[in-house]
Amino acid sequence: MEGYLDYKRDSKGYIYAKLYDCLVEGRLALEMMRKGLLQNASSKAFLSVKSAVSALVVKNLNGIVKLKDEREKYWYENVGYSAPTTGLIGISKDLKNLGIDVENVVRIALTLHRFSYNGFDPNFVDYRNSEEVVSDIKEVIEWLLNLKRYFDDFWDEKLEKARKDLEELLKNMFS
Repeated sequence: MEGYLDYKRDSKGYIYAKLYDCLVEGRLALEMMRKGLLQNASSKAFLSVKSAVSALVVKNLNGIVKLKDEREKYWYENVGYSAPTTGLIGISKDLKNLGIDVENVVRIALTLHRFSYNGFDPNFVDYRNSEEVVSDIKEVIEWLLNLKRYFDDFWDEKLEKARKDLEELLKNMFS
């Protein structure tokens, strides 16, 4: 299938694409936030974390599945590599076991994801006001800006330019 990212065939290409995607999604989150589109910005912030976690999973897949039973290994190899929404908490715990702590940003991203669908409906979300949402989006973006430490072997000028553009946009929005 053309245009399909196959992590098994090209894990480095997959990881790189997910890294670039997470930085672009982060930029879109800030641009939407600047326009007052908080639900859309929240969705993009969530997607940025999802892409970054997927890159982390694929990069660390051997370490994750080493201690898993066959059922969990199969899940990671066929579903979990993509960091599905319903598996993000467990994935974050498995990454933490490898020394990669993403639990907080995953929980923030899931809260933003819920907000992107439900707005400020008090029956479905934890946010009371837009300042709380903006604060969480900002925290996600700050986390994205530090991803390089996990991907030194993948980082190049294109990723660094996307990271710097994101950093500059964040700085301009909050200065």
